[in-house]
Amino acid sequence: MCIVSALRVWTLANRLEFASNTLIMALRARLLYDFEGDPSAGELVLTEGEVVTIIRQDLGDGWWEGIAANGASGLFPETYVELLDLGSNPAPVAAAAAPPVASAAIPDIHVDSGAGDENWDDWDDDVEDSGPPAAAAVPAAASAIPVASSDPNNFNLTSPSRRGSTTISRTGTIRKNINRFSSFVKSGGEAFVIGSVSLKIQLKSSDKLAIGLDTLHCPSWQFRGDHYTCAISEPTKKSKYKGIKSFTAYQVSTSRGVASVSRRFKHFDWLHDRLVEKFTMLVVPPLPDKQYSGRYGEEFIEKRREKLEIWLNRVARHPVISQCAVLDHFLTSGDSEKEWKAGKRKAEKDTVVGSAFFLALESVPSLSLENSDQEVENFGRFSRHMDETLLSLKDKLTNHCEKVSGPFKREFQKLGTSLHSLGTCFESDQKQSHSPDLTKAIIHTGQTYSNIALAYEEQPKNDLIPLIDGVKEYVGLLSSFPDIVQVHKGAVGKVQECEKLVEEGKTSDQEVADVKGRTNAVSAVALAEINHFQRERVADFKQLMTHFLKEQIAFHQSIISKLTESLQNYDQVTTEY
Repeated sequence: MCIVSALRVWTLANRLEFASNTLIMALRARLLYDFEGDPSAGELVLTEGEVVTIIRQDLGDGWWEGIAANGASGLFPETYVELLDLGSNPAPVAAAAAPPVASAAIPDIHVDSGAGDENWDDWDDDVEDSGPPAAAAVPAAASAIPVASSDPNNFNLTSPSRRGSTTISRTGTIRKNINRFSSFVKSGGEAFVIGSVSLKIQLKSSDKLAIGLDTLHCPSWQFRGDHYTCAISEPTKKSKYKGIKSFTAYQVSTSRGVASVSRRFKHFDWLHDRLVEKFTMLVVPPLPDKQYSGRYGEEFIEKRREKLEIWLNRVARHPVISQCAVLDHFLTSGDSEKEWKAGKRKAEKDTVVGSAFFLALESVPSLSLENSDQEVENFGRFSRHMDETLLSLKDKLTNHCEKVSGPFKREFQKLGTSLHSLGTCFESDQKQSHSPDLTKAIIHTGQTYSNIALAYEEQPKNDLIPLIDGVKEYVGLLSSFPDIVQVHKGAVGKVQECEKLVEEGKTSDQEVADVKGRTNAVSAVALAEINHFQRERVADFKQLMTHFLKEQIAFHQSIISKLTESLQNYDQVTTEY
């Protein structure tokens, strides 16, 4: 019994020691912004730079529970903090305020590699490539980069410093949006507009952009590169690891004259992710849908090749995206793994992402805030209406496509079979002296309608399916605009908030002028992107409808031709004896 008691005492002591060590190693986080919580609702009141001990991270909806430096416990938004290394934690809080041992345990964090329907093993095995990009490790607002300049229309940053160094500055009495999950915040738009974060880098001349006014006096991107087109060809099924893993490689070439390169779908997927991360205020078209089964069939491979080519040319037509370094790397880097990974690492370390995009603006036109807000609001309504209309049109076209290749085809087949039966009936006439030519004509007519049925089955791929694909593409493009509209609306809201603060004597006229200057940049970018979309829309739907009608006319003309040929057979039928 003494041995058992001693063992229990030893076990209890070890548990207490483990609990004490777990408390000491509890997760800590530092506040990136002031958080004026509501204590009556169980929220903490925290200041920028304060360190809190995390109790729970599984509350959901972006909220964590923690203990402040003064011993108070409560809730705070997870996007307001950055986690500290365990070795850099300050002394633990008092044991009286300590959470249960199980709550202080470090959670298991899972990182989704985003492999999609292709194998990413040759990238994930590389230690330097593992994990999410650096920009995703901090809240979106903290990665946003506003212009640190007293001139609200000056978007040049020439201060030399170590690449990628950041500073966080206070912005007087301008409050941050409490909804840290809004598009305005996640895109970095809020941080840019209020000037809370700055990045000190030396911009390259190739990074600089400008927005001017077109002939319609609309903000428009000033294109500074060469126009080019892309082609994707020679889809080839390949394998690795002695056939254990298979994939399809495509040859990608451009009209710029550089050598073609081999790319897999995972390369396109990576490029898309980088563009979305880099250009939060631009429309990056979504990739074609992924498919997990049957992806090596010839029909699927050809359809994917066609859609990838359309997607890549859409990207290459954008006056800003077409000139970025990450796209150039995708289009020109050699097929060697070493060369690809070198460019991949460089692209993933790019600090000019998100709202840092505004730093590259050399000049923007001076716009009326009221007019800009109205134009963006009008386009928001138009885009929603267009989205609803396209979704309805897609359903109608899809339904019609199914009818054409299904019931319509079957009806013509039935008609052709019945007419053919009539001809064979006449052919059974024993004398065969009264209607041989009529018999041939009727049998020919039956065969004509059977051929028309086959034509209906094949026709959708020539007219309806291209139109459906075009409609689907634009539904995808329109999905980017709600966020762009919300970012602009949030920027305008900050201007209105600052104007109220001036009336209350809580901020200066200069600070409001700076916010208005940065909001002007947001307006110019939003309207330039809207203008680009509208121009593309006119050109694309002209091409889509022209192609559709030409194919419809050709189809019906071919039917007329078949029927005319069948009609001519009846001219040989003699009715007089």
